[in-house]
Amino acid sequence: MRHFWIGMIAVLFFTSCDKEEDVPFELTSEGLVGKWELYQYQGSTGAEDYRTAYEPTGKTITFLPNGNLRSVKFFECNEGEYEITDHVIAVLFDCEEEVPERTYFMKRENGDLVFSPRTPSVCIEGCAFIFKRIE
Repeated sequence: MRHFWIGMIAVLFFTSCDKEEDVPFELTSEGLVGKWELYQYQGSTGAEDYRTAYEPTGKTITFLPNGNLRSVKFFECNEGEYEITDHVIAVLFDCEEEVPERTYFMKRENGDLVFSPRTPSVCIEGCAFIFKRIE
């Protein structure tokens, strides 16, 4: 009988643990709230595809619950607003000098957030920015 209770306690202990990083995020404004760091870039030279190493870059985007964002070294502008519709994010910048709106297709890949520019002039052969949630 004692082994039964020890076993039950162990089962409850292990099944009640819920790691936040195991919970997939939604591709919505609420799901993206937090700080994300660019960890990898993938692109194409036209002849071959490539990926950079998967490591921190110091380039971050922080999505705030009110629809604003802050960027460190990723965009030309450090502040702006974002809006998400049908897995597409539109970023409007709030800078002294005019910066054009950016739009990206969004998807989840292995727990990461992937942005692919909708504007072909950014990446002629196609590219993607892979972000990892850090906060």
